[in-house]
Amino acid sequence: MKKILVSLLFASMAFSANAQDVVNGVRVPSGYQGHIEYSNLFYLKGGGTAMDLSTTHGFYYTPNMFVGIGIGVHAAPGDAFVPIYAAAKYIFNYKTKVSPTLQMKMGSFFSEGAKTYGDLSFGLRFASDRDFAFSIQACASYYTPFDVVDEYWDSGLGMYATTTTRMNLSSVGLRLGIEW
Repeated sequence: MKKILVSLLFASMAFSANAQDVVNGVRVPSGYQGHIEYSNLFYLKGGGTAMDLSTTHGFYYTPNMFVGIGIGVHAAPGDAFVPIYAAAKYIFNYKTKVSPTLQMKMGSFFSEGAKTYGDLSFGLRFASDRDFAFSIQACASYYTPFDVVDEYWDSGLGMYATTTTRMNLSSVGLRLGIEW
Protein backbone atom coordinates (compact mmCIF):
# COMPACT_ATOMS: atom_id res chain seq x y z
CA MET A 1 0.00 0.00 0.00
CA LYS A 2 2.84 2.36 0.88
CA LYS A 3 4.50 1.77 -2.52
CA ILE A 4 1.24 2.49 -4.32
CA LEU A 5 0.73 5.79 -2.45
CA VAL A 6 4.31 6.88 -3.15
CA SER A 7 3.90 5.95 -6.84
CA LEU A 8 0.65 7.94 -7.06
CA LEU A 9 2.29 10.93 -5.37
CA PHE A 10 5.18 10.96 -7.89
CA ALA A 11 2.78 10.46 -10.81
CA SER A 12 0.60 13.38 -9.68
CA MET A 13 3.69 15.60 -9.27
CA ALA A 14 4.87 14.68 -12.79
CA PHE A 15 1.41 15.41 -14.22
CA SER A 16 1.10 18.77 -12.45
CA ALA A 17 4.60 19.75 -13.63
CA ASN A 18 3.59 19.06 -17.24
CA ALA A 19 0.07 20.49 -17.00
CA GLN A 20 1.12 24.10 -17.52
CA ASP A 21 -1.00 26.47 -19.58
CA VAL A 22 0.01 27.19 -23.17
CA VAL A 23 -1.58 30.25 -24.81
CA ASN A 24 -0.95 31.11 -28.50
CA GLY A 25 1.86 28.54 -28.58
CA VAL A 26 3.62 30.13 -25.57
CA ARG A 27 3.95 28.52 -22.13
CA VAL A 28 2.48 30.82 -19.48
CA PRO A 29 5.22 31.55 -16.91
CA SER A 30 4.44 30.15 -13.46
CA GLY A 31 6.22 28.71 -10.45
CA TYR A 32 9.98 28.31 -10.12
CA GLN A 33 12.20 29.88 -12.76
CA GLY A 34 15.98 29.99 -13.18
CA HIS A 35 17.92 32.52 -15.26
CA ILE A 36 21.51 32.65 -16.52
CA GLU A 37 22.67 35.94 -18.04
CA TYR A 38 25.85 37.12 -19.76
CA SER A 39 26.57 40.85 -20.15
CA ASN A 40 29.19 42.62 -22.24
CA LEU A 41 29.75 45.96 -20.48
CA PHE A 42 31.33 49.33 -21.30
CA TYR A 43 32.52 51.53 -18.43
CA LEU A 44 31.06 55.03 -18.19
CA LYS A 45 34.26 56.55 -16.72
CA GLY A 46 37.75 55.74 -17.87
CA GLY A 47 36.66 53.61 -20.81
CA GLY A 48 37.34 49.92 -21.03
CA THR A 49 35.15 46.86 -21.12
CA ALA A 50 34.18 44.07 -18.75
CA MET A 51 31.91 41.06 -18.65
CA ASP A 52 29.34 39.91 -16.17
CA LEU A 53 27.92 36.43 -15.62
CA SER A 54 25.01 35.96 -13.24
CA THR A 55 22.35 33.48 -12.20
CA THR A 56 18.97 34.34 -10.66
CA HIS A 57 16.44 31.94 -9.14
CA GLY A 58 12.92 32.69 -7.97
CA PHE A 59 9.22 32.40 -8.74
CA TYR A 60 6.59 33.88 -11.00
CA TYR A 61 3.92 35.21 -8.62
CA THR A 62 1.75 36.20 -11.58
CA PRO A 63 2.34 35.36 -15.25
CA ASN A 64 3.82 38.86 -15.67
CA MET A 65 5.90 39.22 -12.47
CA PHE A 66 9.06 37.32 -11.46
CA VAL A 67 10.84 37.87 -8.12
CA GLY A 68 14.07 36.14 -7.11
CA ILE A 69 17.58 36.34 -5.70
CA GLY A 70 20.88 35.94 -7.46
CA ILE A 71 24.65 36.06 -7.53
CA GLY A 72 27.07 37.07 -10.23
CA VAL A 73 30.70 37.62 -11.16
CA HIS A 74 31.77 40.97 -12.61
CA ALA A 75 35.12 40.46 -14.35
CA ALA A 76 36.81 43.87 -14.41
CA PRO A 77 40.30 44.38 -15.87
CA GLY A 78 42.69 42.90 -13.33
CA ASP A 79 40.04 42.00 -10.73
CA ALA A 80 36.66 40.33 -10.17
CA PHE A 81 33.74 41.36 -7.98
CA VAL A 82 30.76 39.36 -6.71
CA PRO A 83 27.35 41.09 -6.66
CA ILE A 84 24.57 39.47 -4.59
CA TYR A 85 21.12 40.85 -5.26
CA ALA A 86 17.32 40.63 -5.23
CA ALA A 87 15.71 40.80 -8.67
CA ALA A 88 12.31 41.66 -10.11
CA LYS A 89 11.29 41.14 -13.74
CA TYR A 90 8.11 42.26 -15.47
CA ILE A 91 6.91 40.73 -18.76
CA PHE A 92 4.60 43.16 -20.54
CA ASN A 93 2.73 40.59 -22.69
CA TYR A 94 3.44 36.99 -21.64
CA LYS A 95 0.93 35.58 -24.16
CA THR A 96 3.08 36.37 -27.22
CA LYS A 97 6.29 34.70 -28.39
CA VAL A 98 8.16 38.04 -28.33
CA SER A 99 7.40 40.45 -25.51
CA PRO A 100 9.13 43.45 -23.91
CA THR A 101 10.54 43.01 -20.40
CA LEU A 102 11.83 45.29 -17.67
CA GLN A 103 14.21 43.94 -15.02
CA MET A 104 15.74 45.47 -11.89
CA LYS A 105 18.40 44.10 -9.54
CA MET A 106 19.43 45.64 -6.21
CA GLY A 107 21.97 44.42 -3.70
CA SER A 108 25.63 44.59 -2.73
CA PHE A 109 29.03 43.72 -4.15
CA PHE A 110 32.12 43.05 -2.12
CA SER A 111 35.43 44.93 -2.23
CA GLU A 112 36.88 45.44 1.25
CA GLY A 113 33.36 45.50 2.63
CA ALA A 114 29.87 45.53 1.12
CA LYS A 115 29.02 48.30 -1.32
CA THR A 116 25.79 49.17 -3.17
CA TYR A 117 24.98 47.50 -6.48
CA GLY A 118 22.04 48.21 -8.79
CA ASP A 119 21.09 47.20 -12.32
CA LEU A 120 18.28 48.14 -14.68
CA SER A 121 17.62 46.48 -18.04
CA PHE A 122 15.00 46.63 -20.75
CA GLY A 123 14.70 44.24 -23.66
CA LEU A 124 12.85 41.47 -25.46
CA ARG A 125 11.92 37.98 -24.27
CA PHE A 126 11.55 35.21 -26.87
CA ALA A 127 9.33 32.48 -25.39
CA SER A 128 8.52 28.94 -26.48
CA ASP A 129 5.79 26.40 -25.81
CA ARG A 130 8.24 24.64 -23.47
CA ASP A 131 9.55 25.87 -20.13
CA PHE A 132 12.29 27.91 -21.86
CA ALA A 133 12.87 31.49 -23.05
CA PHE A 134 15.74 33.55 -24.44
CA SER A 135 16.20 37.28 -23.83
CA ILE A 136 18.28 40.16 -25.14
CA GLN A 137 18.42 43.39 -23.13
CA ALA A 138 20.13 46.76 -22.93
CA CYS A 139 21.41 47.21 -19.38
CA ALA A 140 22.92 49.83 -17.07
CA SER A 141 24.75 48.85 -13.86
CA TYR A 142 25.71 51.00 -10.89
CA TYR A 143 28.54 50.06 -8.54
CA THR A 144 29.45 52.41 -5.68
CA PRO A 145 32.87 53.91 -6.52
CA PHE A 146 35.68 52.85 -4.17
CA ASP A 147 39.40 53.45 -3.63
CA VAL A 148 42.09 50.90 -4.43
CA VAL A 149 45.40 51.36 -2.60
CA ASP A 150 48.50 49.90 -4.24
CA GLU A 151 51.74 49.56 -2.31
CA TYR A 152 55.05 49.34 -4.16
CA TRP A 153 58.79 49.64 -3.48
CA ASP A 154 60.20 53.02 -4.52
CA SER A 155 63.92 52.43 -5.07
CA GLY A 156 64.60 56.20 -5.33
CA LEU A 157 63.20 56.76 -1.84
CA GLY A 158 64.41 53.43 -0.48
CA MET A 159 61.01 52.67 1.05
CA TYR A 160 57.49 51.50 0.29
CA ALA A 161 55.13 54.03 -1.24
CA THR A 162 51.40 53.89 -1.96
CA THR A 163 49.11 55.14 -4.69
CA THR A 164 45.35 55.45 -4.44
CA THR A 165 43.14 54.93 -7.49
CA ARG A 166 39.40 55.60 -7.57
CA MET A 167 37.54 52.65 -9.19
CA ASN A 168 34.23 53.31 -10.88
CA LEU A 169 32.66 50.13 -12.27
CA SER A 170 29.35 51.71 -13.38
CA SER A 171 28.63 50.62 -16.94
CA VAL A 172 26.17 50.14 -19.78
CA GLY A 173 25.97 47.13 -22.04
CA LEU A 174 24.18 44.35 -23.81
CA ARG A 175 22.84 41.28 -21.97
CA LEU A 176 21.88 37.84 -23.27
CA GLY A 177 19.85 35.52 -21.07
CA ILE A 178 18.29 32.08 -20.87
CA GLU A 179 15.47 31.11 -18.53
CA TRP A 180 14.12 27.66 -17.78
